[in-house]
Amino acid sequence: MTFISAKEGPPNYGSTVFTVQYFDEQENMTIRSGGTKAWRNNNPGNMVYHTKGFAVRHGAIEKAGGMAVFPSETIGRQALIDLLKSINFAHLSITQLPEKYDKGNAQEYRRMLFSICKVDPHKIIKNLTEQEFDNLRISIERIEGWKVGQEDFIKKWYISGVHKKRGTITEYLIDKDGKNTWLAKEEALKLAEEGRLLATVVHLKNGTAYLRPKYGNPSFTRLT
Repeated sequence: MTFISAKEGPPNYGSTVFTVQYFDEQENMTIRSGGTKAWRNNNPGNMVYHTKGFAVRHGAIEKAGGMAVFPSETIGRQALIDLLKSINFAHLSITQLPEKYDKGNAQEYRRMLFSICKVDPHKIIKNLTEQEFDNLRISIERIEGWKVGQEDFIKKWYISGVHKKRGTITEYLIDKDGKNTWLAKEEALKLAEEGRLLATVVHLKNGTAYLRPKYGNPSFTRLT
């Protein structure tokens, strides 16, 4: 699946590892937890994230754990391929690659690369055959790690009605997969903050907050 947006989520209970929340066109959410960060981020090469940087220019939609998050594994892998073929890497030999790819861990990275990649380490990347290049790319992905964790699909809930008191909305009727439940404003705000509810949380300077519809949707006041 190709997602349209994403954001770093909080760790699961009892864990310290970040999760990644992905959203589809209907704003349904898929939460990835466990596994490796490469899998959680759809980022086989563990490419770092910089605003307007290479990863962003090649499809990254967000960052999590300091790394780029891509909308799909395919797009993330293509970004890695494009990086290795870019002007900053193509002229390097496989021996030189770790200094550029993982400078802080170059010696260990080189050791792992030599043990996995069955290509002449003195060959220049731009001169590799298609098979040799694929061997290098796969070797990098193995070093970075790709272990599938847990995916939880959460269908977005909707506001289908409101209760007002003195002109102010105090309760929201939440459509949870066809089942309607009345919730107090505070509970609905919490769901929206968690990404479970199709609504935007607006925080005012006085410390209060309220819900408003997503762009293009009718006002909640019309649901009374």
